[in-house]
Amino acid sequence: MNTSSNDSIDLLKALKMFTLVYELGNFSAAARLLSITPGAVSKQIGALEDVLGCRLFQRTTRQLSITEEGQRLYALIQQPAQQIEDAIATLSSDEGRPKGTVKVSLPIAFSRTVLLPSLVRFRERFPDITLDLHFENRHVDLISEGFDCAIGQRHETESSVIARHLAPLTLILCASPAYLRRHGKVSSIEGMEDHQLIVFRSPTTGRIETWKLHEQGKEHVIQPRSRLIVTDTEAQAELAATGCGITLIGAHHAYPLIASGKLKQVLPHLSARRSDICIYYPARKNLPRRVSTFVEFVISEARKNDVVRHVEGLTPNP
Repeated sequence: MNTSSNDSIDLLKALKMFTLVYELGNFSAAARLLSITPGAVSKQIGALEDVLGCRLFQRTTRQLSITEEGQRLYALIQQPAQQIEDAIATLSSDEGRPKGTVKVSLPIAFSRTVLLPSLVRFRERFPDITLDLHFENRHVDLISEGFDCAIGQRHETESSVIARHLAPLTLILCASPAYLRRHGKVSSIEGMEDHQLIVFRSPTTGRIETWKLHEQGKEHVIQPRSRLIVTDTEAQAELAATGCGITLIGAHHAYPLIASGKLKQVLPHLSARRSDICIYYPARKNLPRRVSTFVEFVISEARKNDVVRHVEGLTPNP
């Protein structure tokens, strides 16, 4: 770091400007938000680069792209910056009401069934909290990606996070009534060999998921063969609902479609179990009130949700 340049630059101001440019993708958008010229933004970023002794952005006449050093800086400053914002929000809070932004990663199907219908109540009760919701079916790194909390499957190896149970992830076999009328009722696992299947390929590992179905303590392992393979659970459910075949999907995802008549459960005595759906957040001594408020709300809503209660009732014993 070039410390001789520190006198000519307000580091906090420069880091805030760097964050805006990173998130908005160009100098002009950051300049408009700050009510200054793009040239002033460029000059400030250049001064920050001089202090750090590295390039943060690659600039061309048509494109601005972040460098590896820029990505590292953004990851490093997010947590301290948020802690400062939390401290200011706490000190200036009106009658102790939680306020600030909660950045959350959410799985699409579970959130649509369990969380989204109740968010209007959260907005009414906590109007000073801004929810920044990212819908993505993946496990996120809370610290490096700047998330306050996330909903997803539990990872037992992570000691740096606290995971709290929301619902079991139970999967059931489903097909559309129209498909079953055309191809006949499925009476046994062996009988599925004569049916069209819709299978899921993990976008992370690239592997087609094995079906491990449980029946009163007995496990049936199937490596499904199919000419229809998807990497998205929404597409998987939609294809099943349109009559493309039998699929294995989360019960929380299937039940609204079953209730509407779009899907019917196949071999209901069989189901599969994956790791629990949890809400997880950094293991910090003092969790910001805006985050703890959201976490407790989500847990409360999950416990009251009819679909979650139904899934809890059918959870198999492996």
